[in-house]
Amino acid sequence: MDLVAILLVTPISDRFHHHRPAFFSGAVVIQIAGLLIATFAKDWSRYGGVLLIGFGLGPTVPICMAWSNEIFQPRHGEVGVAAASALVSGLGNLGSILTTYALYSGWPEDAKAGPHKYRKSNFVMIGILCGSILSAGSMVVLLRAFGGNKAKQASSASSTSEGEAVYVDGAARREVQQRGLGRMFCFR
Repeated sequence: MDLVAILLVTPISDRFHHHRPAFFSGAVVIQIAGLLIATFAKDWSRYGGVLLIGFGLGPTVPICMAWSNEIFQPRHGEVGVAAASALVSGLGNLGSILTTYALYSGWPEDAKAGPHKYRKSNFVMIGILCGSILSAGSMVVLLRAFGGNKAKQASSASSTSEGEAVYVDGAARREVQQRGLGRMFCFR
């Protein structure tokens, strides 16, 4: 389900990259629905909830990585992208460790057999996911309020034949120049 969601959602997210927060929030809502089904459903139908969780989880990481790169590249260049990628990856891994060891194996009453198994842990996860949606919304508001100088972003962009701005980082520009392809791709 993870792979299917990545193959379906991320190309659409790339096509409509100005709406990445909506794609991220939609994937998180699918995870919340999956957690609710896994928490309250009976017997085998809980696996449907677990599959939904996997489907929602798949595109969140690539969308977060692409969005952070999209935000930091025009403002901070290659170093900003590297730092943002490391921060997103590190915090994501820290969250995985926290939820696995602190939630699902940390509460003895959650591990008891019966219809209430992992209910408290699932509710904490739903709270964390709601916080993720709020964070994405806050980021949209903050980017609109303090988004930076549009002229600076436009000056670092090259134009395609259709007139659409394309951001090219310094490393890509140097590589094209070193290979002698600068005139072919109009990079200076």
